[in-house]
Amino acid sequence: MISAASPSERPFVILCIEDEAQLRRDIRDELIEAGYQVVEAGDGSEALAILENQRPDLVLCDISMPGLDGYGVLEELRRNEQEHAEIPFLFLSALGDPRHIVDGKRLGADDYLVKPIDYDLLLATIEARLRQIGRIRSARRPHSPQPACDAGTLARSYGLTPAEIRISRALTEGSNLTQIATDLGVSRSTVAFHMRNIFQKTGTGRQAELVALLLRQ
Repeated sequence: MISAASPSERPFVILCIEDEAQLRRDIRDELIEAGYQVVEAGDGSEALAILENQRPDLVLCDISMPGLDGYGVLEELRRNEQEHAEIPFLFLSALGDPRHIVDGKRLGADDYLVKPIDYDLLLATIEARLRQIGRIRSARRPHSPQPACDAGTLARSYGLTPAEIRISRALTEGSNLTQIATDLGVSRSTVAFHMRNIFQKTGTGRQAELVALLLRQ
């Protein structure tokens, strides 16, 4: 099993969003036993309040909840919290209809696990996603002597404009969209506009996927 410690030597933090209290406690206990730190939320609104002040390494979220459901949490996270865009998002649901899986994937969910929970599968899925994020973060470490991606390569391979190249390289260095906007002296909406173009040109749909692609250049 992958170490439950992050590259900064702290335990990986998982936000567990589940309205059924007993199931949430069971999931929490399994994750803690596996070495993770767990933050709990009983519904979508509570989860968004937590995300305003904390940045977990992974989100595990039920779909069917009163008030703001799992789809709503994911949509808000991807739309309004771009600095959280690389966080893996795993859905939990008793719904086995493939249409629900498609809906989740289209919103940007990374994985979809069906209840009753197979905890071995749950832990294996979490490990795989955290391993992917760990590779991205390791590649961003500031002691790297060379830029993570070459401007000429990005222009030739994807037709990125100079502004899009600056944003892409800043992402690989660990900057979030708010920081990039400040550094470039533009509005965050301008950065978001460029991000949509970058996604289209590179054939990616999420920030984590984009960064992983760029780091391979």
